[in-house]
Amino acid sequence: MSSENLPPDVIKRILRELKELSNSPMEGISLVPCEEDLSNIDAIIHGPGGTPYEGGHFKARLTLSSDFPRSPPKANFITKIFHPNVSKKGEICVNTLKKDWSEDLGIKHILLTIKCLLIVPNAESSLNEDASRLLLENYDDYCKHAKMFTSIHASKSLAPTTTIDSNDGANNNNNNLSTETSSSSSVTAAAKKKTVDKPDAAKAKKSSLKRFGDWVTSGNGFLPNTVI
Repeated sequence: MSSENLPPDVIKRILRELKELSNSPMEGISLVPCEEDLSNIDAIIHGPGGTPYEGGHFKARLTLSSDFPRSPPKANFITKIFHPNVSKKGEICVNTLKKDWSEDLGIKHILLTIKCLLIVPNAESSLNEDASRLLLENYDDYCKHAKMFTSIHASKSLAPTTTIDSNDGANNNNNNLSTETSSSSSVTAAAKKKTVDKPDAAKAKKSSLKRFGDWVTSGNGFLPNTVI
């Protein structure tokens, strides 16, 4: 779904929330906005200190439907992470996005909840059985695995190119990193060329999206609009 498929009231709600986040950035969370598609809200969550995720930069994505905020968005980690409440495909399990959802909740609350999940994982609501078992039976081993995933997939230098795929095993990850980096560079170059080749008519934006672009370039609480 793109911004064009979102109702005007939903677009207005999202823009208002993003503007508020721009004026009052969240500690340890940086938004990566895309003015062409407001239905996907990306953010970089910095691993909290004192956790196995410390030093990591984890890209998360909220996918908003056309009836937001009546229904909660879907949440996924794009960056690979070893966590009891995150599936091997990156799906995030948290009550805020299910039975505890309320229309009064918004993007800020969701992102803060996901960050808190890195601090206090819930083994009783597991999407990753291996991580849940280690958390309950051998915390040291759990930390060791989580730290390994963080160092391989979420270090600052690797975060832009290391993403979730269907195979979540740790084996062979090091062999794939150079390939992923090369592929990412090619995709980024192709995306830039595609942007240059777009006709002027395709670049026309709704006035609300233009205002959003202005907030993006202001830099308050946002990362540059880059491919990560």
